[in-house]
Amino acid sequence: MGLNRFSLPAMAVIMMINAMLLSQGCLEEERIALLQIKTSFAEYPNRKPNQLSYWGKDALCCSWEGVTCSNSTTRRVVEIDLSYARYWYSSMGDWHLNASLFLPFQELKVLDLAGNGIAGCVANEGFERLSRLAKLEVLYLGYNNFNNSILSSLEGLSSLKYLYLCGNQLQGSINMKGPSKLNKLETLDLSYNNFNNSILSSLDGLSSLKYLHLDGNQLEGSINMKEFDSLSNLEELSLAGNKIQDFIALTGYEGPPRLNKLESLDLSYNKINDSTLSFFKGFSSLKHLHLRNQLDGSIDTKGLCEFKP
Repeated sequence: MGLNRFSLPAMAVIMMINAMLLSQGCLEEERIALLQIKTSFAEYPNRKPNQLSYWGKDALCCSWEGVTCSNSTTRRVVEIDLSYARYWYSSMGDWHLNASLFLPFQELKVLDLAGNGIAGCVANEGFERLSRLAKLEVLYLGYNNFNNSILSSLEGLSSLKYLYLCGNQLQGSINMKGPSKLNKLETLDLSYNNFNNSILSSLDGLSSLKYLHLDGNQLEGSINMKEFDSLSNLEELSLAGNKIQDFIALTGYEGPPRLNKLESLDLSYNKINDSTLSFFKGFSSLKHLHLRNQLDGSIDTKGLCEFKP
């Protein structure tokens, strides 16, 4: 009786420890893949410590910094955050990523590769390989050194909902053969690149887009609202930090074409003048309008009261 009385708490402790270890462990194949990623990113032996420095110190890979696993008994990796993992030596030159290293993570939903000085991918090991990750929804590629060649490799990622490409070396327009393949894309951030006005027509087909950020590019002069015809689900549009002067509506049409869901519009730090404001009267769903520009004189707000609080 005494043995049983003391053995039960001991068994409970053992079960709790095992449960804790299981909760922080991941599949062996994914643990090995994470260590391969660490080796790939650790290109320079004298690098400063970062979140990868401690990967592999123990076997509990779900507890490694930047690694998130599912709460189910499968313990599959669902998020990998490698943002700025190469920050201290990204200035040593362009670096090419082997995107195939992420293929073992079949449950992956979020991949963050921002701020690593990535200029492209190893030959035949580009982001097109990630089309096999059917659950990948969020891809952060901001603040790297990608040029326009990256765009074609992203076409097949049909599960993507959020794509961040801000702060790269993209320019001109997007030349994608089949942008409609990204038919689930809701957020697209192309801020702080070198796109010109032709970028707008390149977005045709992204009908699911809700949030579009084009801040800090080379948009200038007059913007023809016809370019936004296909973006009927757009809720937020940010065009701050360009050189936009005014907007042109369709001939014979006094309101913004099809942008009847637009709630937030940021036109700060452009060259907008007072006369342009009357154009916004037709945005009946607009809740937030940002206009940090050098507006002169009085502003005719008649009709602007249609904006919802």
